[in-house]
Amino acid sequence: MKHSKSKPSSLSFLLILSISVLGFFVCLFSQFVIGLKHFSLDVKSQMKIYVYMEDSLNTDDLLATKSILKSKKFVDLNSNNLQLGVEFVSKNKIAEDFLKSSHENYQELLGDENPFKNMFILNIADSYKNTQSFNKISKDLSKINGVYEVTYPNQQLNFLISKIESFTFIILIISMIMLVFIYFQISNYIRIAIYSNRTLIKTMQLLGSTNAFIQKPYLIKSIQLGLIGSTIGFIITNALFYLLQINFPSLSVDLFNLENQILIWGITASSCLFFCLISTLISLSKYFNIQQSNIH
Repeated sequence: MKHSKSKPSSLSFLLILSISVLGFFVCLFSQFVIGLKHFSLDVKSQMKIYVYMEDSLNTDDLLATKSILKSKKFVDLNSNNLQLGVEFVSKNKIAEDFLKSSHENYQELLGDENPFKNMFILNIADSYKNTQSFNKISKDLSKINGVYEVTYPNQQLNFLISKIESFTFIILIISMIMLVFIYFQISNYIRIAIYSNRTLIKTMQLLGSTNAFIQKPYLIKSIQLGLIGSTIGFIITNALFYLLQINFPSLSVDLFNLENQILIWGITASSCLFFCLISTLISLSKYFNIQQSNIH
């Protein structure tokens, strides 16, 4: 798009600025979507079922119960978080953890008897992680001989997951509106740049140049500007994320996963290149098809 000396030198700067803003929003949206997805998966990973057992059960009874639990189709046996989907936690271990976390000794309050229950922690397959399934699973497990109580944190986690999904949808709508606005801004700058060369384009056509030959320098320039603008937008976004990580260290885990930076830059660059190339092709096609008498 650099054929006319009369073209304002500020045009390329404004175009890069617009592309950078586009890259910023694409990168920002990608960061949040990927970060929220990881956060949602982390929340879902905590949706486990806790099966508390009667104190009267001996070791053989507990082993038999564990085999029954592992045979249930809703138990995720491929989980790396638990021992093949079912983890046994003794009441002594629970009491020890309680003492460490609360700094209170239950023996001083209740005597030598351990008030806690032996329990199994079940990792549930993703397809069963909803309130309706958890209710059915709870009723099913309660029927097993020796089961004292079945609990699961369904209401809080389901509420949190629904809020995450709603927040992601709102971000998507806002981002789409901003992308449309920025696209028209980029398209307008590209049309101005090509408009200043309309006479040259038509002259090259009359001299026998093919449309592909005429398009080539414009498309190369679009690719260059798209890469520059997307990289600037990516750098600005990550600079903001870096500042957030310094002030809010917990966000670095939940929202801004550094392992996804290459993917996010790829999405940002691809989006900017797509918008630039489409705008360039549309603007050029107008002058390819216009009559010489109507060029002014």
